[in-house]
Amino acid sequence: MPRIKKLLVANRNEIARRILRAAKPLGLSTVAVYSEADVNAMHVQEADEAYCIGPAPSLDSYLRIDKLIDTALKAGADAIHPGYGFVSESPAFAQACADAGILLVGPTPQAIADMADKARAKEIAQQAGLPCIPGFSVNNSETNASVADLMEAAQRIGYPVMIKALAGGGGRGMRLVNSEAEFASQLHSAQLEARNAFNDDRVMLEKAIINPRHIEIQVLADKHGHAVHLGERDCSVQRRHQKIVEEAPSPAVNAKLRAEMGEAALKLVHATHYVGAGTVEFLLDAHGDFYFIEMNTRLQVEHGVTEAITGIDLVQWQLRIASGEHLTLQQSDINFTGHAMQGRLCAEDPARDFMPQTGPVLAWQSDPHSRCDHALEVGGEVSPWYDSLLAKVIVHAENRVAACEKLADAFGRTVLVGFEHNALYLQRIANHPVFQGGDFGTGFLAAHADALLKPQVFEDECAVAAAFLAFEQNAMQGAWPSALSGFSSTRALPRPLKLKAQGKPQSVKVSQTLQGYQVDGVGGQLVQLAHWNCTMLNGSSLVKTVANGRFAQYTVIFSGNGVWVQRWLNPQALYVEDETLIGAAALAEGVFQPLVSSPMNGKITQVLVQPGQQLQPGDVLVCLEAMKMEHRITAKTAAIVEQVYVKAGDQMKLKQTMLQLGQIHNKQT
Repeated sequence: MPRIKKLLVANRNEIARRILRAAKPLGLSTVAVYSEADVNAMHVQEADEAYCIGPAPSLDSYLRIDKLIDTALKAGADAIHPGYGFVSESPAFAQACADAGILLVGPTPQAIADMADKARAKEIAQQAGLPCIPGFSVNNSETNASVADLMEAAQRIGYPVMIKALAGGGGRGMRLVNSEAEFASQLHSAQLEARNAFNDDRVMLEKAIINPRHIEIQVLADKHGHAVHLGERDCSVQRRHQKIVEEAPSPAVNAKLRAEMGEAALKLVHATHYVGAGTVEFLLDAHGDFYFIEMNTRLQVEHGVTEAITGIDLVQWQLRIASGEHLTLQQSDINFTGHAMQGRLCAEDPARDFMPQTGPVLAWQSDPHSRCDHALEVGGEVSPWYDSLLAKVIVHAENRVAACEKLADAFGRTVLVGFEHNALYLQRIANHPVFQGGDFGTGFLAAHADALLKPQVFEDECAVAAAFLAFEQNAMQGAWPSALSGFSSTRALPRPLKLKAQGKPQSVKVSQTLQGYQVDGVGGQLVQLAHWNCTMLNGSSLVKTVANGRFAQYTVIFSGNGVWVQRWLNPQALYVEDETLIGAAALAEGVFQPLVSSPMNGKITQVLVQPGQQLQPGDVLVCLEAMKMEHRITAKTAAIVEQVYVKAGDQMKLKQTMLQLGQIHNKQT
């Protein structure tokens, strides 16, 4: 069987870099592909060759099977690694590779097809002896069940039930339904999301297991009939069925249960004649019973935690197995050392219902003491056209509590400035006592949302920003020295600064002191910034100061009409806008705003209102798809729809006007 000589990676960013990192020590030549939006991406720079496969902006570029095959043939690649997402679980892509004589680093087209259809996968699992959740689906690959049939089935199964898209994964097309009254609307939402994500709106039903653990078993199988499992990963920390934090081993799984789940996973491997790396996923209930839910026929985003506790490079084994090598690992060879955790750093704003974020990477530094798989670099740009995942931060420690503490510390030492992200949210998860205690299920994030999403206090950061902005104004006027340290006199800004931080206007007075700065008006208090020292580092200013008696250091970057400020060991940055310079005034909270603008770049999937329609607070106006997720834009106040400027399918730009609303004036009697 011929060995791989030249590998094309049919993916982008951090997973493409991960595959390139595994391929090079094996002596493989590497080929990257990219859309025009990714022309400067790190995976393009690191491959031996790179080819453009589509225009920008275009998510579809990486989904064009014909382009990927043609590029592989043009480059002389004899194998393709699909990574995860995009075409990694496409039977059509696997078949196209086979037809072109190109080796796919993955399972056979038939195995992918069997597991891609959740109803078919469940049927095979039941035949192989795996425990499955009671449910309902139509045994037809082209026909969806009617709404009436699905509602009748839900009654038989008993509420609550889970609606699940038959195609795809990643939590898209899944909805929990608690009662018959909400079934129709949740079904419509699930089918719409599934159609947009997978071009397939067929669904199945399953009995909902409330607050289970989500446990997955990693498997490896060669082309000669030999397979092993590498233990479990716990992926119970989820939001909207999207994994946030993963760990291995699971605090809920002992050696006996691990062996039972591993044996069940290997039964499915043999039943499907599976080849390569894959993951068999289960739900574990409060009684210790587990149920098969699906198999992912690819590398998982969270594979790094298994690598950390086993010392086994899963990507290199994928490549070796694809080349026809025997899997030399025996089940008795698999040992687990310590505890590993991964947090998914994403471009989203937890404070605004996890709204996707875009923007320039003004500063970036990962924790030097942990593994970080990423494709970020200063000067780069986070675009709206792809998944919001930016980096995977992976830690390994002697025990679980130490791993929790190490993960929290790793995010504290992560510097990322230029847009909102979820690093503070991940740090809070790792520090939460319930998470550290290990007794939780998939409902953990919802149950503790108040603590995890509480507003951040930024008084010191705002004071540092005010000092910088005050210096900037006065330096331009020649009023202050040209250095930010070594002051010998006391000066004050002639008038207060008008700033806006976290959407709130502030009037701040800044004075220069012998030691540094005095800032009055931040949070209604006086902040002393003493022993101020500032140095430039990679385009950022590193400020070391004592803020009201407490030493801290800050990363400060000028951007637009303001500055970003991030405090060391606090992973969330604050953007402070100088309205003194731009002459803008913040809208007071609660003031009626007639124009509804798009909060992000994305595509309109539904317009749910029409001119003349009266609205109440919370009514859904439009649905917008961005970064592979659907987002609902709602009315903030009572209003009447005057104009609708968009339709389904329209591509929105940030702040583009979608609707015009009018106020409802109550008549007095």
